[in-house]
This record gives sequence, structure tokens and C-alpha cells, in this order.
Amino acid sequence: MIAAKARLARADLPLPPFPPDTLGEDTLISFNEVFGYPPMLGRLTANRMRVFAGPSPRSESIRNVYLHAILPIYAAVRGEPYDIRTRSEVWYYLGPNDKGQDEYIHSGYVAPTKEVFNEPEPVDDWWWGQVTVPLTNQHYLPAATSYRYTWDFYRGFYTQLHRVVGSAVDDEGRHWYRIEDDIEPDRPAWMLGRTIRRVPPQAFAPINPHVTDKRIEINLDNQTLTCFEYGTPVFRTRLASGKVYVNEAGESHDFRTAPGDYDIMGKRPSRRMRGGEAQDLPYDINGVPWVTYFTFSGAAVHGAFWHNNYGTPRSHGCINVTADAARWVYRWSEPHVDYSHVSRILTEEEIDGPHTLITVVT
Repeated sequence: MIAAKARLARADLPLPPFPPDTLGEDTLISFNEVFGYPPMLGRLTANRMRVFAGPSPRSESIRNVYLHAILPIYAAVRGEPYDIRTRSEVWYYLGPNDKGQDEYIHSGYVAPTKEVFNEPEPVDDWWWGQVTVPLTNQHYLPAATSYRYTWDFYRGFYTQLHRVVGSAVDDEGRHWYRIEDDIEPDRPAWMLGRTIRRVPPQAFAPINPHVTDKRIEINLDNQTLTCFEYGTPVFRTRLASGKVYVNEAGESHDFRTAPGDYDIMGKRPSRRMRGGEAQDLPYDINGVPWVTYFTFSGAAVHGAFWHNNYGTPRSHGCINVTADAARWVYRWSEPHVDYSHVSRILTEEEIDGPHTLITVVT
């Protein structure tokens, strides 16, 4: 049945185009239209992955796919781990190819996404907006033909969160939003309006604020995060913690998340995160959603859209979880931060007030 639906969805449709290097052409693409509206889409987050004839790396290798390729997902199935980089046994079924071969790809480096287009919203002052498509672009001007920023840290990916500070309509009648880069606030950055959903204030509403005994446990061995109320677990999710990285010079740098007790130091709905230059392991990621800090050096629980490899250490010290899980932790934990706060870091005096303890164990 799944295969039959996949064949119908992909019949007479071209393969999805890779994002071109020309001006803004892919900004207007609908990947749902390309694939005939599959149940879900996925974006490849690794430089290259192989597609197999079965949910196992020992199956026949059919083809390669490359960074940011958008793929249809028709089912998730259990198979074998891909390699030593991932513990997950989950594979995605991509449907049959033009030769009738069923195709599978491991889930660890395919970020599951949807494609939802939104109606335009007025921007009187500013509001929080979330990207609702697999892949989109930032442009210098509010027009698809204007200069498109090509670096990945200037692109839009599903579940990113941005502060929307302006709007415009181009000559084709398309609505655009200006977003604010919290590291480069004066840089003109426009995204197609239909790709961003306005996040309402109720999405920030605290969860169970009457509960006075809350605690978060991060288990590094199991790669899980568990939230407790009065000692009873109420929420659990898989995570990806810090690891040891080796740079191109062969030097090892320890970014492992350290065990211990921590207090929540602050929160911000969105953050452009960059660092690692001193270790020759640079990273730069914009629109990181639902950031809950537990050290003043910047370690945090936050959403991750650049991988799907939860259950395996892979961060620079932060705790990566899905965007939905990060928002739940953000809303549930103390102190509460409301919609109007772009960023809130606690002062030393506030540390003595209500806050949620985070315990990192092995």
C-alpha cells in the first residue's frame, strides 16, 4: 500500500532540483508539488548519504544524495544502524524510483520536515516567526530576483525561529518579512512571507506553573532528558550532547557536556550561535529555537534542525533536542520568560529566586 501511494505521488514528476547558485530560483519552489504531496518531507543534513534498496547499509546501494537534498518520506521503519556515527535503527522509506526499486535512507542525517505556506500577517512592531518549509532563503531585498545570501548560516530551515521586524510586497504581489539577525542586526535580510508562521503569545505560556518542585535530569550514557515534577517523570526525549572533536590539524578538543548540577541561567526564543574558531572547528547557525541556558558560558538545551541524530553525542557542549521538545522545556522550566523578551539572562540576585535545577549524570 505504501509503495503504491508512493508510485502515484511520484509518477511523471521530475526529481527535485538541488538549490541552485543563481539568484533566488529555489525560493519559490514547492517541494510538495514536486513530489505530489507525500506524508512528510526530509532534508539531507550530511554532505553525502547513500540510498539503499532496504533499511540496512548491507543492502544494495542505489544512489547518492547530497547536502540539502529534499526527499519524500512515506514511512519510518526499523532496520540496522548506518555506521558508528549513529545509534538509531530508524530508516525512512522514500518510495520506489523510476526503475521500480524501493528506496530507503537512514534517518540520522535526514531532518524530517513539513511544507506549510502561510497567509501574510501585518507587522506593526515585531513578532516571533517560525520557518514552516524545508528550505528557503534570505534575500538582500524583498524580491526573489534580489541577491540571495548563499552561506548556510543565512538560509532558512524548518523550525528556525526569527524576530520579524518588517514587511513589504514585491512587484509580483508576494509578501516578504524582514528578519533581525541578533549578531548582525543591521544586515538587510528578507524571507518570503509564506514560509514563516507567526508564533502567538500563547505558545510561550508556562506549563504547570503551579508546580513548585521541578527538576531536569540529563543522562549522558542514555542520551535522554527527563523532566520531573515532585519526583515523577512527566516528559522525556532523546538528545545529542557534546563530544570530542578533531580538527583538520589532528588536534582533539573536548566539547563533552560536563556532569554536575546546574541552574537555569536564562532563556531566549532564538539565537544565532557561533564559535569554535579558537579550536579551528568553527560553527555558525542562525535562528536556533527555544534556548534554555544552564551555564554562563553558553551551554543550553535548544532545538536543532541541522541533524536528526538524537541518541548520539555530537554537539559542542549544548543539549540538542527537537524543536518541539525544546519549546516544551522552555515553557515548563523556571524562570518563565514571556513573549516580549528577546533575551533574558538572570542576574546574581535572581539566581536565588525560582528556577529549575538541571542535573547532568552519566
